[in-house]
Amino acid sequence: MTLFAKNRVSRPLFGSNTPLRWPLFGAPALVGTLLVGLLVTLSACTVSSPGSAATQRLPTTTQSPAFDPAVAKQKLALAPTQIMIFGLDHLDTAPASFQVAWLEPVLCRLRGYKPDLILTEALSGEQVMGLEAYAAYHGDAGKYAGPTLQMAQAAQADLHLTAAQALVQANELSQKGDLSPAQRRRLAGLFVAAAEPLSAAVQWLRLPVDERIGADGISPALAKQVTRWASLRNEMSSMAARLAADLGLERVYGAGDHLSDVTQPDFPAFKAAVTAEPGQVALFNHNTPAFQAVPEEARQMATAADVLPILKWKNSPRFGELDADAQWLSMLRSEKMGRVGRQRVAAWEAQNLRMAVAIREATASRPGERALLIVGAGHKPFLEAYLRTFTDVELVSVPALLEAKPAGCPD
Repeated sequence: MTLFAKNRVSRPLFGSNTPLRWPLFGAPALVGTLLVGLLVTLSACTVSSPGSAATQRLPTTTQSPAFDPAVAKQKLALAPTQIMIFGLDHLDTAPASFQVAWLEPVLCRLRGYKPDLILTEALSGEQVMGLEAYAAYHGDAGKYAGPTLQMAQAAQADLHLTAAQALVQANELSQKGDLSPAQRRRLAGLFVAAAEPLSAAVQWLRLPVDERIGADGISPALAKQVTRWASLRNEMSSMAARLAADLGLERVYGAGDHLSDVTQPDFPAFKAAVTAEPGQVALFNHNTPAFQAVPEEARQMATAADVLPILKWKNSPRFGELDADAQWLSMLRSEKMGRVGRQRVAAWEAQNLRMAVAIREATASRPGERALLIVGAGHKPFLEAYLRTFTDVELVSVPALLEAKPAGCPD
């Protein structure tokens, strides 16, 4: 994501029924003497004021931590879980000339990776409904997932189910395997009601074209909307849903997050801080010599020949390093950005941490299997840094995948 671009209650020491017995301390006079001594000692102490250096700066840990979860990787009884973070610029911002068919060399390689589960940057249905339930705090959920919410509410009314009930039924049905067309339509309707339209699109893509009709729990109006979702020109539909259907998976998982948006700074104050820092907008927009030195950086996916080189660059360690520094670390170095910049970076880190948690939860019941997250390239270096700390995760190289030339895959 590019900014300014196109886009415990403690129990008392003595319980209420515990009598205070003097023999515990000695005679009452001795207790008095002890209390006086304690008060004298306390009065001699220097109490730091809230703003003093003693309260602000405590000794920091400079040695390596005694416990590192990632060390557990060396002692796994089962194979580690493989996770691939595939970063890209969002396809809905690609030039008008971009064609989804140009993604086939990439999709062919991803089919060869054979992920057992696929995640996207879309919000999970649980988060969509949670944002709606807490609209007074988070704001209107419609600004994050308006069509998803509208479709979910319509399907919930049709099926007389809540989103949670629909998700439970969808999970049960999706585990049966070898579903009939009628069952797939039913499953698609349940996913819509659960605010998971991309998973509904997976079911739609697995149906023969003439079976993609409104029946068996999905209305004709919602069937048309799911058809539209299945053909959207974005990476969630054109890549994730398509790939899931090709691999015989029943659904995709939403790993996106907007709960952390409440921690973002006031936008006018943030904009003013950015304006006050010379060169900050240029950094956000990659308008710097470091980026301009890379041929792929300025290119758009305007031709089929652009796709693989650009995606190799967006998934390279060098791009992740430069992008994280330009968009985020630069704000930490800026005195003019100050607290506002720190707050914006904190919100970004919180967002990526929640996304890492979503990946962890989705893969928890599938140890040793393969996962794929398709996500905006700016998230990739942060997500990979967090995932490296997990006990049984192994990151898979996207550049190596794209450099490979598997038999049957076009260049």
